[in-house]
Amino acid sequence: MTAVEIEPAEPVSLRRARPEDCEAIWRWSAAIEQPPRSPRGDTVGFIEHARWFARRLADGIGAIFVVEEYHRGVGVVRLDPPHYGRSRLTIALAGAVRGRGIGRIAIAAACHAWHHPVVAEVFADHTAICTCFEACGFRAIAVCDGLVTYHWDPET
Repeated sequence: MTAVEIEPAEPVSLRRARPEDCEAIWRWSAAIEQPPRSPRGDTVGFIEHARWFARRLADGIGAIFVVEEYHRGVGVVRLDPPHYGRSRLTIALAGAVRGRGIGRIAIAAACHAWHHPVVAEVFADHTAICTCFEACGFRAIAVCDGLVTYHWDPET
């Protein structure tokens, strides 16, 4: 798959990540509001990210989509391989494009292209992001320690 067609918002599209996207994806993820973190909670440096990214592209499991606006990369949507029947979705957008509906379009397109149940965790006090996931058809299934866990299923 090279691109995901999105209607009717022509200027926004998704494409599979390529090796040359590594640094841009790290920068989008390293935004001050959402630094990339390891499972241990540590900030992820570029070299560690580059190794992880190369492994993910090589193994071909899960999906990493670059979000493009007018064919220019502005963010990333990542879907991890299914675990207990669900894939975890994460999204990071360049600060300049946030709040314009691009995230909503990207999340919806990635989920529909993926065709598997998806979960996402969002800080409960980030109401705009919560609203975005709800607009994409996600429903809250749990709230714990300030995080809302959302679920999306292609069958509903």
